[in-house]
Amino acid sequence: MTPQTSLTRHPEGSVRELWSVSFPLMISSFAMLFMIFTDRIFLAHYSVDALNASVNAGTLAWAFMSGIGMVAAMSEVFVAQYNGAKLFENIGKPVWQMIWVSLLSFLLFIPLAFLGGSLFFEGDLYEELETIYFRWLMLFGPSYALMTACTGFFIGRGKTKLMIWIAAFANGINILLDWLFIFGVKGWIPELGVQGAAIATCIGYVFQSAVLFFLFLKKENRDAFGTKNWQIQKSEMLKCLKVGVPQGLFCALEIGGWALFYVLMTRLSEKHITISSICQSVLILLYFFSDGLSRGAAALAGNFIGSQRHELVKKVLRSSMILLLFFLLTISLVLVIDPIHTTGFLFFSQIEEGSTKIILDPTFAESLKVCLILSFFYLLFDGPRWVLSGLLSAAGDTIFLLLAGCLAIWIFLLLPLYLIVVQYNLPVEYAWGLTVSYALLFFFVYWIRFRQGAWKKIDLVSNPVNVQVPESK
Repeated sequence: MTPQTSLTRHPEGSVRELWSVSFPLMISSFAMLFMIFTDRIFLAHYSVDALNASVNAGTLAWAFMSGIGMVAAMSEVFVAQYNGAKLFENIGKPVWQMIWVSLLSFLLFIPLAFLGGSLFFEGDLYEELETIYFRWLMLFGPSYALMTACTGFFIGRGKTKLMIWIAAFANGINILLDWLFIFGVKGWIPELGVQGAAIATCIGYVFQSAVLFFLFLKKENRDAFGTKNWQIQKSEMLKCLKVGVPQGLFCALEIGGWALFYVLMTRLSEKHITISSICQSVLILLYFFSDGLSRGAAALAGNFIGSQRHELVKKVLRSSMILLLFFLLTISLVLVIDPIHTTGFLFFSQIEEGSTKIILDPTFAESLKVCLILSFFYLLFDGPRWVLSGLLSAAGDTIFLLLAGCLAIWIFLLLPLYLIVVQYNLPVEYAWGLTVSYALLFFFVYWIRFRQGAWKKIDLVSNPVNVQVPESK
């Protein structure tokens, strides 16, 4: 039986088709990001020092994990284009090449686990806690890359509903283990604090990667998509790395830039880093929509590009903007209208006299309110930027993404932050105001690139077979 190239039964590039592909990815991403958010909530109630340490060390750890994970995730681009070009027997090849990259990443993560503390956190306010948290995430770093490599096999073919159940189980495991490991169980499990949070999250990633790898090797996939071809293939590996390494470097350097942002906030004051920790935690949770939408848009665009129907990519972009608009209107009810009540309940609630109360200093609360509103406007521009990133990645325009991303975070965010906020010791509200201008300028850089159309000339998959392509609707 010949596999089908169509990802859904909806009109191609429509809001309905994009939603049907992206929604499971959003739920999967939400469950994965909820692991990090849950860590932060538990750690906030454990101690503020533990929360701030997890933000500093966790952001830097994510720079390495996401960098390698983004390289491995490029399997999705080739799977989508092979699927669109009807070269089904080649689909397993790029996935296996990225699986090998994931396994070889132990050569990076193991040294970082044992040397990273002295390299990155020596002399920091939270040095001991940061070192512990960073070490455990590095020890299990390859499991995250393996998960993204295997995920590409399913996302590139539009088989995204499976991601919901796997991520939901992993998230349930993480929440249970967070509670057990962070606070401990007297007489049974020792109180591990930040170490317990890191271990719980890593076990969640190991679970997801193991299940996805098992499903990838099922007999029907071995027969239909060549997932039995496990050997390293130099030409296929180089094609994947050519597209994936720039994107991975961009991701690592951008998140590394954000890690520096939080280091600067720590050095300014505890108020700066605590408010920034809360804003980042909220943004991480809400990032699920942009992440799922970007990956769904990339899956559709990759199939359209593989079948030489570039005009449908613009239709995907329009559909993405419509979905983003509805999402932003919804979250504005939380982040703009009443941000303190929601976040205060999550991070600062205490039980007094049998009832739950929010304990917050009025000055701190006012600054937090302003920064959360600014976080909303950051999302307003960052969401569309991630959709454009997904479309450009699907076309293989990753060299541009690397150069633009590396320059943008330094020129638009870190340099103004240091010269304006750090040098003059300005309040934290100014720092988060700069994140909004950074997101706006970065969006325009991507928008100009997309409109220029250079991505249409990139050929990742040459189709030697004449394929009958239906006219676009």
